[in-house]
Amino acid sequence: MKSKLYLLLNILLVGCGGSDGASDSVVDNTLVLGATGGVATVEYQENNGFLQFIPDLDIQEYNGASQGRELFIATWGPAPGARDLLDGYGPLAITDSCANCHESSSRAESLKSDGSTGNGILFRLRDIEGNVDSMLGAQLQTYSADGVPEGSVSWSEGSSNEILFHLNDNVNALDEGIVLAPRLSPQLIGMGLLDLVPESVILEYQDVNDTDMNGIFGRANQQQQCIGRFGWKAIHCSLDGQIVGALQQDMGLTSTLNPAEPCSDNQGICNIYPSGGDPEVSDKSVQDINDFLTILAVPERRINKQETFLAGRALFNSTGCNACHRETLSTGEVERFPILSNQTFYPYTDLLLHNMGPELSDGAKESGAEADEWRTPPLWGLGLIEGDGKSRFLHDGRALTIEQAILWHGGESESAKETYSQLTNDEKDALLAFLRAI
Repeated sequence: MKSKLYLLLNILLVGCGGSDGASDSVVDNTLVLGATGGVATVEYQENNGFLQFIPDLDIQEYNGASQGRELFIATWGPAPGARDLLDGYGPLAITDSCANCHESSSRAESLKSDGSTGNGILFRLRDIEGNVDSMLGAQLQTYSADGVPEGSVSWSEGSSNEILFHLNDNVNALDEGIVLAPRLSPQLIGMGLLDLVPESVILEYQDVNDTDMNGIFGRANQQQQCIGRFGWKAIHCSLDGQIVGALQQDMGLTSTLNPAEPCSDNQGICNIYPSGGDPEVSDKSVQDINDFLTILAVPERRINKQETFLAGRALFNSTGCNACHRETLSTGEVERFPILSNQTFYPYTDLLLHNMGPELSDGAKESGAEADEWRTPPLWGLGLIEGDGKSRFLHDGRALTIEQAILWHGGESESAKETYSQLTNDEKDALLAFLRAI
């Protein structure tokens, strides 16, 4: 079927614009694609691929970013501590450093070979209606200052290759209907760019009534006064919200936006141990972390053979993958970081919620997102982590490879999955090569 592959390539070279074509041009029969992250694109460095600063940025103008990096990689301790800036950890938490869950060059280990779970995965505690557990609250905390954590989680593989999670060491049974809802920790590249996309751009692709009759019903996760864009369920509207949510739930650190410890009304431990301040993470520290994440660069594409890459891109579009994984987004005017103003970049997401079918439902509704709805995850950088021996894909890590993740798609993406399944081996190889390169 080699001829079919070249036919697709030739169609592309005479002007096929993919999902929008706005940033592409044809020069000397070669399609020249814009830089993955616009001005935020950087050459990939194996040992620090996901924590590099934007090139050509005068870091002296943004001292907060350097401080934010130190706060991000630091180990926080319980209060009272010798370092006032870095105390307040716990008394309930998962980890004592942001970097434990978001590594610089790969994904933190999630499902370990011995059946235990690592820092790369956490567990919400909710039911199909969105209720949280009356004793343990909204998220399982695996660390407790009194030495009695809420529990640990082990995993096994089900008969259909799905992942089954088991709660261990918990003296209190979960409320009826409450499930362990897994969430893999993502890479942080391009978070700042996604934060700077105007809501009008996100709403442009919303189609709750499927007016174009393509079977895609993407919708924005409308919060009280904003549109969610971060997290597997798009529960956070801004980078600030994502940061303080993780500080509170994952590290037991309070902030102005999240002033309470992550204890339920039935847990008294948060009233026993001393606080690291009111709040424990100052507004300036939150802003510094925000600055650090905002100027993280996006690794450039890694194209071995442009011909294969372009053919794979054409197949990505023709199979319907781009109906949800929107090729380009753009920022608006940015006062804090003018260099990021009006940038077109290539994350391959629409930041909308989509129904992914019953097999990917986790049985937990969260902040307006139903159990079978997931925000379209960005695809940039996937090829950098596949095959590192510990990275997994999808929200619960059931997929070991990019292809396995594709074959788990259902719901609105069922048609695209079936179309992919019918491709020849050469065509599949080209599409996968494209995904590994972006």
